[in-house]
Amino acid sequence: MTAYLQHTRHLLATFDAHLISQAPRSENSHADALARLASTLEQGISRNIQIEFLDQPSTQAPLICTIDHSPTWMDPIIQFLQNQRLPIDSAEARRVLHRSARYLIINGAIYKCSFNLPYLRCLTPKKGNYGLWEIHEGICNNHSGARALAHKAIRQGYF
Repeated sequence: MTAYLQHTRHLLATFDAHLISQAPRSENSHADALARLASTLEQGISRNIQIEFLDQPSTQAPLICTIDHSPTWMDPIIQFLQNQRLPIDSAEARRVLHRSARYLIINGAIYKCSFNLPYLRCLTPKKGNYGLWEIHEGICNNHSGARALAHKAIRQGYF
């Protein structure tokens, strides 16, 4: 009931004026019939009455989530590898063209190619921080220095 009260108060704030009055039971036969119907659901109903059950309460607003895609260093390379689209700036376009020769896309993920190492999967900064955290404190439980930690991440196949 509290959720309905909050929802009602929110809606009442949008009106200029409002009046709340109590309706006597004799004048409110529809609500009385619904109350009787609800009390007889478990006992069985002699005639067919169509009842609709709501999946979610009417007081809950739908959840809307925004996706934040902040640009990374991989975005121009991915754009070039997928669509052959270069940046407008000529110096940046030349840099993307040269750097993209060392990368390839497999199943939607970008990998760095190397002569003596396996393909290294490129991570966004957020996923990279999580990967380093897992190697340092998580399941790998590594307490070595920064350089050893970076080499361990590369050996696992991340760039």
